[in-house]
Amino acid sequence: MASKKDNRMAWGVTLLVFGMLFLVRQLHILPAEISTFVFNIKNYPFLLGAIFLIFHSVKEIGIVLIILGLIYRLSDIIRWTQNMTDYIWPSTLIVVGIVFIFGISKGKK
Repeated sequence: MASKKDNRMAWGVTLLVFGMLFLVRQLHILPAEISTFVFNIKNYPFLLGAIFLIFHSVKEIGIVLIILGLIYRLSDIIRWTQNMTDYIWPSTLIVVGIVFIFGISKGKK
């Protein structure tokens, strides 16, 4: 069972971080593009999960929150990885070429 100090620390940091985020939002300090990303409700489980992984002795709470955040972002993750597959073969060819070039020069010395 987690101690009361762990609970208080995790919840205190959570309230502090969210309070500062909402104050930054009210002061319009962040650009609009960053603000829409930071204040998207789908990102909150990640932030909470990270805070609980760092400050709480029971790590399962943080892990569950991060998994929940991944589930919320699943459609975005699929879209990002589909775009990345267009670059796998060119990147692989470049890396293999670099390995051949530097591997051959080391072998002749």
